[in-house]
Amino acid sequence: MRIHACSVAFRHLEVSAADLARYVAREGFDGLEIWAPHARALADEWAALERRPRVPMLAGYLPVGDAGFDVLDARALVALTRDWGADRLRLFAGGTDSALVRPDHRARIIRDLRICADIASDHGIRIALETHPQTLADGLGPVTDLLDALDHPAVGINLDVLHVWESGCDPLVALRALDGHVIHAHLKNVTSARELTVFRPGNIHDANGDRTGICPLHEGAVDYDQVLPHLRGLDASLEWFGPKPAARMAADLRRARQSLTIAA
Repeated sequence: MRIHACSVAFRHLEVSAADLARYVAREGFDGLEIWAPHARALADEWAALERRPRVPMLAGYLPVGDAGFDVLDARALVALTRDWGADRLRLFAGGTDSALVRPDHRARIIRDLRICADIASDHGIRIALETHPQTLADGLGPVTDLLDALDHPAVGINLDVLHVWESGCDPLVALRALDGHVIHAHLKNVTSARELTVFRPGNIHDANGDRTGICPLHEGAVDYDQVLPHLRGLDASLEWFGPKPAARMAADLRRARQSLTIAA
């Protein structure tokens, strides 16, 4: 299992490309998942570094299915992914619950995702659709329906373990059901289901947002000692949205590696 740091953890801090590269190397991560705003801001500096860690995935955003979607933006984001040497681009499948989306809106989301997948495929890149609330990938059934509707070899799943658990599905059941489709995983935890709203985008990306419920990977409601051994062979990223991101992700990396050693 390859475990990566997420640059999004540093979204409210001043950070350079050199800072990120040194951090990943010093703490022993297998690589760095780059957040799209960081990827744009730090591209030239990153390219100039003598030694760069692996970047498996760029975490991007496109308003698929909405009037603001532009093919040129999709091409630019895929090109940015390629420039960072990543072979996958994380996207969300719209911004509406699968049970609430109108048929015409669902059709537009699928159309735009297929456009993105076609562009990505031309560059040897795969689209990693994230399992997430308020998207067409908000549960196991909706994810399988979405994969069937897209039916595209360049489309895979970024399995966010916590959000799968949030949907009411055992993450291990989801992993088995989606075998062959999961191309990346996101790892984070929460103290209890009551605190899951902490991860809603409007709160989590607000510098002054509530952080109640965010906790170390092995101290929350999801039992990662049980989950991690089933992610062997995959790339996974530690997502951290709380304080002291450098120290926390490094500690979670050590604990995750310990858990995998014990389970071996």
